[in-house]
Amino acid sequence: MTQPHLILGNARYSSWSMRPFLVFRRAGLEFTTEFLPLRTDMFRSRMAGISPFALVPAMRLGDDVIGDSLAIAEWVAEQYPSLWPSDDVQRARARMLTGQMHAGFMALRREMPMDLFHRAEPASPPGEDVMKDISRLSAAWGQALESSGGPFLFGDWSIADAFYTPVAARFRSYGVDLPEPLQSYCEHLLKQPEFLEWEAIARKETWVIEDYLPQP
Repeated sequence: MTQPHLILGNARYSSWSMRPFLVFRRAGLEFTTEFLPLRTDMFRSRMAGISPFALVPAMRLGDDVIGDSLAIAEWVAEQYPSLWPSDDVQRARARMLTGQMHAGFMALRREMPMDLFHRAEPASPPGEDVMKDISRLSAAWGQALESSGGPFLFGDWSIADAFYTPVAARFRSYGVDLPEPLQSYCEHLLKQPEFLEWEAIARKETWVIEDYLPQP
């Protein structure tokens, strides 16, 4: 099999890039990486020649390119089915939660962009739309954890947990406290070796986006 090559954005900021990295690492699949600084001419020039969408993450398999975090994760799961729950109903529910994160929670993304090293309260209380996103997300997590017994959403770690790890990082950055067991779930995600490796990569980066955080 051709060794996959992941093209990714800044580890500090790119939640989309983090997800497939976590999935690859959890699977133990060999791959190479290439990190690009977001919002730069280097990024735009490189990505324009890789994918028609010009977005990260992108995965190269020889001459083929897959340019979507969920599509990449599904490709890995085809090699390693244990990345989804074995029970067909739970597998469908895990895909449902993953799909919601992949396509939704836009207010949360907009007002609380991921910055792994931001440690402060928001400039102002989260808006109503953000609170609605947090409420919906909390309800989904709570239902899954109650059903599975934890420590991850569906018992064992799955792609769903990879997709929600950047949310846990956002909540840490912006001081969002959740009731138990949701807070413990977030803290558990951020202790996983795959995330700690990603965080270590981010610490070595010198790229900083000065205007990345919302302004008051």
